[in-house]
Parts: sequence; structure tokens; C-alpha cells
Amino acid sequence: MNIVGLRGAPKETLAELKEALKGVDFPVATATYITDWQDQRAQARYAIYVHEGKHRVLSLDAFGPRFGSEGDDALRDLTLWLLERGISSFKEAVVAPSEYAALFEQSSEEISRLLAATANPTDPMLYVKRGFTSRM
Repeated sequence: MNIVGLRGAPKETLAELKEALKGVDFPVATATYITDWQDQRAQARYAIYVHEGKHRVLSLDAFGPRFGSEGDDALRDLTLWLLERGISSFKEAVVAPSEYAALFEQSSEEISRLLAATANPTDPMLYVKRGFTSRM
């Protein structure tokens, strides 16, 4: 698994993530947004895990409103970029705050198992459009 980015640095993390995803077959890939609180999208921080075949890329948490307008813009830009490339499988995993920090220190297998167990399908528009109840 390739872990990319800098915590709390949306622009840098987005650039590194795009570079790391070169060669991914996007139409069969899955993008999983990872956060540490449920129903807190207006203040949420997100990491993202994209996997397809042998490609497994995890970003550090740098996206979302927790990181100000730059983080919120990066979350929207990332989501639109993934949609433009053909990803149609989007999920969200809420990992308990006590486990969230340790997530990035776990082995690839442990991360994959945890996300498979906690992820649920999600609508990518939740991460794009302002004004949704979940983003207020």
C-alpha cells in the first residue's frame, strides 16, 4: 500500500494522490472516504483510500472542512476528479477516533480489513455540493 500526502495539507496531498493513482483502472476502482465522526460532515476531516487490483493508495487526512476552505475545496476537487475518471463505487468508512490515528500505522492487510468491515456505499455528491443537510 502506498501512503501519500501530508496531514492537514490539502493541496499537497491532492497532488501526491493524483500522482500515486497513475495507472489505476478507474472504472473498476473503489474510493473510500475515511473519517472519524459520523454525522459531522460540516467539521469532518477525511483521508481517502483508492483500490483497484494491486493498486492500493491511502492518503493521510488532509481533506474536508476541518482544514478550512482549502480542505473543503480539495475534497470537492478530488471527488470531481475521481468522477471524471470513471469511478462509480464510492464508500465512506467511519473509524472510531481512538482507532483513526493508529490507522496510518497499521499494515496494509489490517487497513484493508478494517475498511472492508466499516465502509458503506455513499453518494459522492455529499462531498461536492454545499447546502446538503449533511454538509451544513
